[in-house]
Amino acid sequence: MYGWRAKIGLISPMSENAEHAFHIYAPEGVSFASTKINFPGPTPEGLTILTDRLEETAAMYRDYDVDLVVFGCTSGSCIKGYGFDRECIERIERASGCQGLTTSTAVLEAYRALGTKKAAVLTPYPEETNAAEKKFLEDNGFQVTNIVGMDISYIRRDGRKLEACDEYFLYRNAMKMDLKGADTFFLSCMGLSTMEIVEELETLLGVPVVTSHQATLWSALRHCRVGAKPDKLGRLFRL
Repeated sequence: MYGWRAKIGLISPMSENAEHAFHIYAPEGVSFASTKINFPGPTPEGLTILTDRLEETAAMYRDYDVDLVVFGCTSGSCIKGYGFDRECIERIERASGCQGLTTSTAVLEAYRALGTKKAAVLTPYPEETNAAEKKFLEDNGFQVTNIVGMDISYIRRDGRKLEACDEYFLYRNAMKMDLKGADTFFLSCMGLSTMEIVEELETLLGVPVVTSHQATLWSALRHCRVGAKPDKLGRLFRL
C-alpha cells in the first residue's frame, strides 16, 4: 500500500522538480499527492499572486487522506516578512483541516537543527526577492553573510522556467560563492534540482548544505514522525 508511513499533500508552483525529487529520495512507505499553482514568476508581485491562491488550493485536500499539506515554495512562503510562513501554515490548516508546513519554515527548522548562525545564500531570484528573503532569515535570527541571485536570463530564452537550471549550472554557481564568515550554505528555490549535488557540495565547500528540496523533505518526514534517514542528502539527514 502506498503511503503506509505517511501521505503528504504538496502545493507548489508549476514545475515537476519537487515531485521528481521527493518520489526518488523519500523513504519507502511515504507518498505524495501534488497540486499546482500557476504564477508569473518569482518577483514580489508574482509571489503575491501565488500566495493569494494558497487557501483555495489547500482546500482541495480537505476530503483527501493526507497527514500533512506542504506549501513547497521558499520565496512564496517568506515574501511578506517575519511570521508570514506561520500565516501560510494557518491558512493551509484552516482550508484543508490537515497539519500544514511551508518550505521557509522547514529551512528555519533545518538551520536550528544544524546550529546555523550565519548562512551564505544562492538563489535564482531577482534582487527584490533576494532582499525579502534575506530580511526574513535575519528577522528569524540568522545572519546572511552573502546572498547571490544567479543569472538565469540566458536559460529562459527558449521559454523554459527555473527547472532548466541543471545540476552543472547550480554546481558551478555554488562553487563561486563567497563563504567567508558563513557556517552554512543555502541553495534556495523549490524550482531547482538540488538533491543530487548536496553531498558533493558539502565535501567541497566544507560546511553543511541546506537546499529547499532537502529541508522540505527532512521537515515533512519529521512532522509525519517518519524516522527513516535517506542516504546522500547531507549532514541534515545524518543528525
